[in-house]
Amino acid sequence: MATLKHVLILGAGFGGLASANLLRKSLPPENQITVIDKSQYFMMGLVNLWILSGSRSLEDSQVALNNLENRGIRFLNDKIIDIDLCQNSVTTKTNRKLEYDYLIVALGAEIAPERINGLEVNGGFNIYDAQQVRNLREKILSLKSGRIVICVADIPYKCPPAPYEVSLLINDVLIKNRTRNAIDLDLYVPTPISLPAAGAKISQDVVDLLSDNRINFHPLNKLREVSDKKTIEFETGNRVNYDLLIAIPPHQVPQVIKNSDLVRDGDHAWINVDRFTLRTKYKNVFAIGDVTEIRLDQTITLPKAGIFAEGEAKVVSQQIINEITSNNNNPDNSKPGTSKFDGKGFCFMEIGNKKAGYVDADFYNEAGPTARLDPPSEESYQKKLDFERSRLNEWLL
Repeated sequence: MATLKHVLILGAGFGGLASANLLRKSLPPENQITVIDKSQYFMMGLVNLWILSGSRSLEDSQVALNNLENRGIRFLNDKIIDIDLCQNSVTTKTNRKLEYDYLIVALGAEIAPERINGLEVNGGFNIYDAQQVRNLREKILSLKSGRIVICVADIPYKCPPAPYEVSLLINDVLIKNRTRNAIDLDLYVPTPISLPAAGAKISQDVVDLLSDNRINFHPLNKLREVSDKKTIEFETGNRVNYDLLIAIPPHQVPQVIKNSDLVRDGDHAWINVDRFTLRTKYKNVFAIGDVTEIRLDQTITLPKAGIFAEGEAKVVSQQIINEITSNNNNPDNSKPGTSKFDGKGFCFMEIGNKKAGYVDADFYNEAGPTARLDPPSEESYQKKLDFERSRLNEWLL
């Protein structure tokens, strides 16, 4: 008789939800699948843009994660405080100790605004916090003149097009509010081009799009601090005044991962995995999504984006399914036909007025990463709406 297995999934984002559902559909029901997340609800990060533009409310966008129970997936609303990779166990804040046969780490990246002196205390808005985005929209609508600054504090960060979408959507909000001509829009980034992972061509296309909408782009400006006098200072010594500051805060690996052996080798700030199988150095332990770092060369890494977490989840789930259903516990999973992540993905770049560009990328292309940006269209905007709806239906509804 086959030994029944327990697959434990840490995190209920794109990667965690995709993994849980794929595993549940393919594994015999006697095998247990557990998802742990500190949040009670799931909401795609892209919804923050719709809250900003006024087309969606926070309350209408959250879906309860305990819906997983209706699919035969155990859900625990709890915080993970310890991962013991030698004992194959995880401990939570409520003192639950869960043992696993397979572990999928999909905890994502933590936002760390405290790493920039003055950012939190001096009123900078965090675009990844839906509650703050709601307040940000009201601030934008009440501003009659002045300067709005969007600033990328550091790299990497979630969803590389996000700051550009934010600036274009704010531009659209200001136009509709009839205050655009009295307000300057400036975007500061620490990189030499807008989207290094996508390459020079798409980066220039993005900058041209900003320019067409009178949004000033300032590369090579790494944020140092935010003062209480509505001034930001960059590491170059450059100082800029603002009336409203919107930040892409620094990102970091979650503290529980820092405390584990997954990143203690000193060479990685994020979890190191095999780029094709997403296996860590520990048997039957996988990591997917934003919590990982997959290097494409010395300077470029695979972007942190939900579409890649979903693609990685499919690959990891298939490996686990193959092993459990075939009783094959080869730690290298090197048999022919092993599922491999291909480095392909896509995203939408919203510009306002119900239009979005479409980015299609192949980061594992043998000749080097390739990417294509289709011009903004209503069709791509509709595809973005359909993308959210289809994933929610597939994972939770």
